[in-house]
Amino acid sequence: MRENNAVSSTSQNFGDTVSTLLELVVDSTGVADFLAELARLAAEGLSRPDRDVSCGVTVTRRKQPPSYAGSAGEGSVSNLRIPLDFDEEYSAVVNLYSPQPGAFSPEDAAEARRFAADAARPLLLALRISQLRESREDLAAAMQSRTIIDMAIGAIMAQNRCGRDAAFKILRNTSNNRNMKIRDVAAAMVASIAGDTDFTARFEE
Repeated sequence: MRENNAVSSTSQNFGDTVSTLLELVVDSTGVADFLAELARLAAEGLSRPDRDVSCGVTVTRRKQPPSYAGSAGEGSVSNLRIPLDFDEEYSAVVNLYSPQPGAFSPEDAAEARRFAADAARPLLLALRISQLRESREDLAAAMQSRTIIDMAIGAIMAQNRCGRDAAFKILRNTSNNRNMKIRDVAAAMVASIAGDTDFTARFEE
């Protein structure tokens, strides 16, 4: 009877998981915030007065280092690992820890898997939104770099009375000689022209 009551209490704690996580997808500033809240909800949902549970969530994204959030499992005796396989691009693992031996009953494991299944779609949505945000930021940075480089090339063309290809070659050679990225050389030159900093390089063939 005790186990049934515990499972019923856990189910009640997990009842609003999906709606809570969907709201967090909208409100969170990034994947780290979302994972931290996911770990908190999992730990609170499975904890009982006679058993403390901590949780850690690890997400792996293709071509990126893993992201982790939650409580550390140091000193834990019991561990419940729940993998979440989305597709070739994303995977996640929810790890539940307890300092007590035999802390997780089969009913607890089943309930934790239901929680993970409910959380999977909001988590995947958060990951995809984060990817879109990062792609947008990368595109904006690339466009800014392109604009700065084009401005520097234009200045070199005017200074040396040369064509675009020759001006870019001058910029590239300056970059190599100074062991600086082309964008940084271009930014320094544009800043010098604007009067924001002193840039003494001479752009000559």
